[in-house]
Amino acid sequence: MSGYDTSWSGRGLEWDMALDATSVLISVHDSEYNLLRINAAFAALLKKTQQEIVGRKCYEVMHGTSEPPVHCPHTRALNEGSHQKAEFFEPHLGLMLQVSVSPIFGADGRLIASIHIAKDMALTPPLQDDVATQALTGRQKQILSLFCSGRVAKEIAFQLKISPKTVEYHKYRMMKKFPVRSLSELITRVLTRHPSAIQ
Repeated sequence: MSGYDTSWSGRGLEWDMALDATSVLISVHDSEYNLLRINAAFAALLKKTQQEIVGRKCYEVMHGTSEPPVHCPHTRALNEGSHQKAEFFEPHLGLMLQVSVSPIFGADGRLIASIHIAKDMALTPPLQDDVATQALTGRQKQILSLFCSGRVAKEIAFQLKISPKTVEYHKYRMMKKFPVRSLSELITRVLTRHPSAIQ
């Protein structure tokens, strides 16, 4: 792992215990996108051991891709040398993530790695049904109406001229607002309790 500051990697058990004591996802990435360190919550999310994940490319693990995504905050941190934040829906994990990236500089001033702190935004308390209905955006009401009419995500995306990932993101947010665990449960709840939400 080129460019990795070995003096920084020498932090020991106390550091690991501090990382593992939190439920947020914490990871350290080098300048070549290798995962240098992850905490227990990160490993638990992926249902793997820390040893199985460390050393792999972060974009392969987190996004299931062969290269960093366009919204990658680590890329921005490398290019700009500054703290970065991002919020995005990650379909590979099925999570809406809020990510904060802090650069790590070596003794010579070069940016050699970054610490990522990621939070699952769905863990915030859900809204009550009536409040959730009022909180639906115009786009979400369009998408929900089309789901209720029997359309699937690709058909909705084509009709509204948006990407299927955008449709999935809005579906995910609506499911968290009510809250429900499936699209069928969302449709049933809306049709039986809040039909005005799709009119």
